[in-house]
Amino acid sequence: MSNTEALERAPIGRLLVRLSAPAMAGMFLISLYNVVDAFFVGRGIGPMGIASVFISFPATLAIMAVAQTFGVGGASVISRKLGEKRKDIAESTLGTMITAGAISGVLMGVILAAAAKSMISALGGSGEILEPASSYAYIIFAGTPFFTLMMVMNNLVRGEGNTRLSMWSMAISALSNIVMDAIFIFVFKWGLQGAALATVISQVLAMIWLFSYYISGKSALRLKRRHLIPSFPLLLESVKVGASAFVRQVGIALSWAVLNKIFAGTGGDIAVASSGIVQRMLSIVVMPIIGMGHGLLPIVGYNYGARRYDRVLGVMRLSNLLSTAFCFVCAVVLFVFPSEILGFFSSDPKMLEMGIPGARLVAVGVTSMGAQVMISTFYQGTGKGALSFFLSMLRPLILHPALAVTLGLAFGLKGAWASFPAADLCAIIVTWLIYRKGHSALVRVGAKGETA
Repeated sequence: MSNTEALERAPIGRLLVRLSAPAMAGMFLISLYNVVDAFFVGRGIGPMGIASVFISFPATLAIMAVAQTFGVGGASVISRKLGEKRKDIAESTLGTMITAGAISGVLMGVILAAAAKSMISALGGSGEILEPASSYAYIIFAGTPFFTLMMVMNNLVRGEGNTRLSMWSMAISALSNIVMDAIFIFVFKWGLQGAALATVISQVLAMIWLFSYYISGKSALRLKRRHLIPSFPLLLESVKVGASAFVRQVGIALSWAVLNKIFAGTGGDIAVASSGIVQRMLSIVVMPIIGMGHGLLPIVGYNYGARRYDRVLGVMRLSNLLSTAFCFVCAVVLFVFPSEILGFFSSDPKMLEMGIPGARLVAVGVTSMGAQVMISTFYQGTGKGALSFFLSMLRPLILHPALAVTLGLAFGLKGAWASFPAADLCAIIVTWLIYRKGHSALVRVGAKGETA
């Protein structure tokens, strides 16, 4: 049974596992690379090295936001068009997204590399971390075209249901980065520049792997030269749906930019380092859940396009349950063992003193993250760009920055940490109320017999 046939016919539970497991594994590898990267920098350079790396992280998230716009939006269009048996449009979407990713990557790379030092200063970099953080960021920003194309294509292959290839591309990037980190930092003694070079080279390798898939003829979609000429209607349709992913990433970037300012103002560079480590820990929870969403997206999109609403509702029930259970287990581990986890990266007592209470506060809201991602993915897959946009914007862009500023000004560093569970609680209440309406509407439509 082909990938596209499985989307319509395979049992829901087995299909979700088949598509989500590779995506979750791949995203876990990406988060693991971030964790190991922080370990090498922390152990090889020290807390100031971690602070130097993390201060540019909001800009990296902004780059990811643009790539996710084209990648997630394009994947949604591709899966729905395949469900409608319109392969020609799906292929045109593929080419349009690759071209859009290439152009945007070059533009962002040139602008950000030229303004690297100013960007780091604006994000809160100062004192002894300004120069090393700027050098690190310059190399990372110069590699933006490769990173953007890798992210775009990594999402697009999921649109045709090939999450296994997506997993392997991320495995190539993550494992090569880990190996080169160890060599460049500990053997060649290249410091932060070595860490940055390892990241860029690993992204280039993954991009080459993904591009070779499309030109080898193994894909369900054929990439021809004429497809690389952008179709503006397809670009607009993809951007509408992908805008939610853009807002989610930009919101996270804004949240962490605000938090960096608060941490730097209340605890200095050590506080920035502690927040960076906690964020790396949080990524181990969030990234696999996003991977589950990537596996969910083609199932929802294809079956919605094929009017198999019963399968859409079934996979949503299962994905909400599994993602919430996963997040609950992770929350318990983070809450009970914060000192052991943070101590893996650094034994600096000041950083542990600041990071342990923060980790516990963050853990309080982690359980709700799974359903938030699954419901936003549901609206992406069904082409409801406005609702998906709002739900993706709700926590990271509307709630969290405002709560971080308000609670941070009122209670300092503790207030900034408390903004995490406060934002999660408010977001899941609103998200679930909206989803109940969408769920009920789909049940009514299905009851009228509008299923294939």
